Amino acid sequence: MTTYLRDFRHGARIFIPNTHSNAPKVKFMFHVYFEINELAYTPPTGDNFGILVKSVKLPSYKFDTETLNQYNRKRIVQTKIKYDPIEVVFHDDNQSQIAAMWNAYYQYNYADSINPADVLGVAGAGAKYQARNIYNSSIAGDDNYGYRGGSTNDDGTKVPFFKDITVFGFWQQNFIAYTLINPIITSFAHDTYDYAEGGGVMTNTMSIDYETVTYNTGKMDAASPELFVTGFGNGANYDRTPSPLNDYSAESDSMNNFDDERFKRSTTRPGPEPQPIPRSVSIINQGLQAAVSAGLENSPNIRTPSAEAFFPTNASSPTDINQANQGKPTGANSNTIIDAPTPAGKQVTKLTDYK
Repeated sequence: MTTYLRDFRHGARIFIPNTHSNAPKVKFMFHVYFEINELAYTPPTGDNFGILVKSVKLPSYKFDTETLNQYNRKRIVQTKIKYDPIEVVFHDDNQSQIAAMWNAYYQYNYADSINPADVLGVAGAGAKYQARNIYNSSIAGDDNYGYRGGSTNDDGTKVPFFKDITVFGFWQQNFIAYTLINPIITSFAHDTYDYAEGGGVMTNTMSIDYETVTYNTGKMDAASPELFVTGFGNGANYDRTPSPLNDYSAESDSMNNFDDERFKRSTTRPGPEPQPIPRSVSIINQGLQAAVSAGLENSPNIRTPSAEAFFPTNASSPTDINQANQGKPTGANSNTIIDAPTPAGKQVTKLTDYK
């Protein structure tokens, strides 16, 4: 007798045991933190730019290799590692926080955006950017352009704009951290305005190069996630109120604690044994029952219906409209509630949406 896979057991044995350890991680659970040097920039709106990241590419690597001839046997040896730039896409927020961070990086490293201050009519010592001094024998006061390297420490070393950038990935209250060491922006692109994209949103795209990557992983503290994941769970941006759906009773089943013995028993019999209904499902059922009960109380067959429910009747309005399967023309919908509706009024045409 040939046996075929016909039910859930194969997938359940792979993905469910050991708290879903073999299940794939999801792409939308991540957080990015930009560690900015205080001497370079202090964001006026805070430094939690991670909440504005739309997507981020994780690090990737390439290795230079060389094939050698060892007494006619081919040997492949490694000679160099290359780190591919990552790409970060930001939402172009209404407060222009990403644009402000980019402008700070731009001015910190390059003098080009500082000198044209006079062009905008801003008071300052900026050079006359529009001056045509190509053939002038002196360019004094008009020579501070290009890369300037930012600030320096007391010992003369350069202060980088970013200390590091860390991408956190989450799953089941665990995290993995990819930290980019000595990151530098290699390209930055604003989006395109377009009247044809009525539903489009603006983004900013940044490419970042780096010198190396470090990895860290661990368990998040549910009460204080920011202790391990910098910038995540901040009360200013995150709702920390527990959901009632997480309130499981002691005898209820829990998806976070899978009983391997019960799983083994259920897979050795034709069908799984009935399990207790989780309290979260009970809460949803109770809410639905309450909503339905409230709707029935407001139905046209009750003496005190909702004023928001409209029913066509013969006496609703002098204006006749055609109603299918009503027997005779009936009036338009009216706010007037009829205690003893005619047969036409017993057919509901609009109910108040249950909340």
